[in-house]
Amino acid sequence: MVRNIGPAALAALLGEGWRRPGAAAVALADSLRGLVVDGRLPVQTRIPSERALAPELGVGRGTVSRAYDRLREEGFLISDRGAGSRLVLPPGRPGAPVGPPVPGSVAPQALDLTIAALPGPEPLLAEVMDPAVRAFRALVASHGYAAAGIPALREALAERFTARGAPTTADQVLVTAGAQHALHLVLTLLCAPGDRALLDAPTYPRTLAALRTARVRAVGVPLGPQGWDVDAWRASLTVVAPRVALTIPDFHNPTGLTMAASDRAALAEACARAGSTLVVDETMTELRLDGPAVPAPVCAFDPGAAVITVGSMSKAAWGGLRLGWIRASPALVRDLAAVRADLDMASPAFEQALSVELLARWDEVLANRRALLRPRRDALLAALDRHAPGWSLRVPHGGLSAWIRLPGAGATALAAEAARDGVLITPGPAFSVDGTFEHHLRLPFSAAPQVLEEGVRRLAAYAHDLGELAGPGRAPAPHPSGSGAI
Repeated sequence: MVRNIGPAALAALLGEGWRRPGAAAVALADSLRGLVVDGRLPVQTRIPSERALAPELGVGRGTVSRAYDRLREEGFLISDRGAGSRLVLPPGRPGAPVGPPVPGSVAPQALDLTIAALPGPEPLLAEVMDPAVRAFRALVASHGYAAAGIPALREALAERFTARGAPTTADQVLVTAGAQHALHLVLTLLCAPGDRALLDAPTYPRTLAALRTARVRAVGVPLGPQGWDVDAWRASLTVVAPRVALTIPDFHNPTGLTMAASDRAALAEACARAGSTLVVDETMTELRLDGPAVPAPVCAFDPGAAVITVGSMSKAAWGGLRLGWIRASPALVRDLAAVRADLDMASPAFEQALSVELLARWDEVLANRRALLRPRRDALLAALDRHAPGWSLRVPHGGLSAWIRLPGAGATALAAEAARDGVLITPGPAFSVDGTFEHHLRLPFSAAPQVLEEGVRRLAAYAHDLGELAGPGRAPAPHPSGSGAI
C-alpha cells in the first residue's frame, strides 16, 4: 500500500543528524535508507520530488537528485513516471521471518534467547493446588462445558478489570485458551479474507502470524521515540479503512513503550469514529517493575463499546497455564462464544479453577514476578554495558524484554551467525510487516542472570566478527532511558 509523506514531515523525520561536510548527498541517501530499513517510514512510502524537498532541507536540488540516484542504484527507491518515487526494500533482501521458534522446538543444548516467559510462581502455585482441586470436584457434577468460561473465573476477571479502572461485569468476559487463541477468535468473527488491519510497527510476531492465517492484510503505523502518533493513526484509519486495529499499550512488545492516558482516549475515539474495532493486547500489562503507574485500561476510555481487550495468564503467572480472556460487550462475547464452539468448545475446567485461586492472591503473584524480573533485567543491562556498550536501548520499566538498537543494519545476519553457534535470538524484521527494523533485536530478560551474561557475551563477539554491528568503543557506556529512536 502506497502512502505519502510531505516535504516538511520528511524533513522533520530526518532531523539534522544527517548533515555532514562534503558528503551531503551520500549522507542524505544514508538517512533516507535508514528511515525505511529501520521501520520509521513504511515500505512503499511516496517521498517528495527533488524540487519540493530541496528547499525544505535548505540544500540544492542537485544534492537531493544525487541522493535519490544513489538510492535507485541500491534498489531502495523506485520512480514511476507521473507517479513519483517510493522507498522500498531491494529484491532479495531478507524479509520478515515467520517469527521466533515455537517454544520447546529448539535443541536442548541451544542458548535460547527468543522466549520471553518465566517459570511458575513458586511456592504460590503449589499452595493454591488444594483449593483448586476442591473447586474442581464441585464442577465434576456438571457436564463440564462452559463455552464462555466457568462463572467464578469470569467474575474474578471482571473484578480485576473493575479494580484497574474499567468497570466490567462477568457477561463481558470470555475465557479462552490463551491470548493467541483469543486473537484468532476475534479475527474469525470480525474479519474476512482481504480485509485490512492497522497495527503498531513494530509488533509481536505471532500477531502478524494470526493476521496471515486469517488472510487479513496488515498495515503498520510506526511507533516514534515517545510512542504512539495519534495523528498518524487518524490519517491511516481514514486511508486504510481497516476492519480492526491492534495495539499493545502497556510495556509494548517489543519496544517496551507504554501509551499515555490521553493517547488511549484519543485512539479509542478515533477508531470508534472510523468504524474500526480496536483490539488491545494486555498480555504484558500486569508486569510493571518500576517507573510511572500504568494508566487505566484502554477499554475504560471506550466511547461506544468498540474496544476488545485480550489478556492472558501465561506472562504474569505461568506459560504452562494456557488460559486467556476477551473483554468485550456482552453481545460480542455471545457471538465469540458461538464462533468458539466450532473450534474447541470450552477451556479446561481444572486450569480455570486454578486461575480463580491465583487471582484471589494476585498481588502476591505479581510481587513474586517482580522479585524475579528486576534482578534479571538489571543483569541484562549490566551485561550489555560490559560486552556491547555500542548497543543502545530504552530501559524497560516492565514487560519481559528489551528492544536493542544496533549500530548497523544487520540484525538478521547477526541472528544467523549466532544460530550457527547455538545462540538463538529474534531479529527486528520478525516484528515487521515488511522486513524492516534491521537495526534492532529483541532480548528477553526472563532467563537466569548467568544465561543472560553468557548470551550477551557471545552475541557481542559475533557482532564484532561482523564489523559495524559491534559499535564504537569497548568501554562501558550508560544506556539512554528516555530519548533516541525506538
